[in-house]
Amino acid sequence: MSLADLLAGIILIALNAYVLLGGADFGGGVWDLLARGPRKVRQRELIAHAIGPVWEANHVWLILAVVLLFTCFPAAFARLAIALHVPLTLVLIGIVLRGSAFTFRSYGGEQEQENFFGADAHWVPCAVASSRRPNNTTPASAMMPPSSRTI
Repeated sequence: MSLADLLAGIILIALNAYVLLGGADFGGGVWDLLARGPRKVRQRELIAHAIGPVWEANHVWLILAVVLLFTCFPAAFARLAIALHVPLTLVLIGIVLRGSAFTFRSYGGEQEQENFFGADAHWVPCAVASSRRPNNTTPASAMMPPSSRTI
C-alpha cells in the first residue's frame, strides 16, 4: 500500500463519516421545517437540544477531506474545484447560513430564521447531488496530468 492509497483511504473515510453523521443533522432540519400544529414549539426545542452539541462538529470530517485533498492531491483538487465550482459554492454558503440561522434562533430568532434552518436541510444536499456529472465517463486518473498520477 502506497502513501497515496493510504491518504485516499483517509479521505474516503472522512467523506463517509460526514455523509453518515450528517444524516441526523439534515434529518433534524427537515423535521424542524415540517413541524406543525400545537406541538411545533416542543418538537423544535427537542431538535435543537438533540443536535445542538454535535451538529457543527460534523463539518470537521468535510474540512479534513478537503484539506487532505488539497495538500495531497493538488491536481485532482484543482480539477474538482473547477468542475464543481457552483455546487461547492452553494454548499459552502448553505453551511454558513445554516449555522448562522441555528445560532440566531437559539438566541430568540425570528420565524424566518427557523424556516431557513429547515429549508437549508433541503437545498444543501440538493447542491451536493447536482455536482454529479452524468455524461462524464472518463476515469478520474485520466483527467489528471501525467506528473500528478503518482506521488
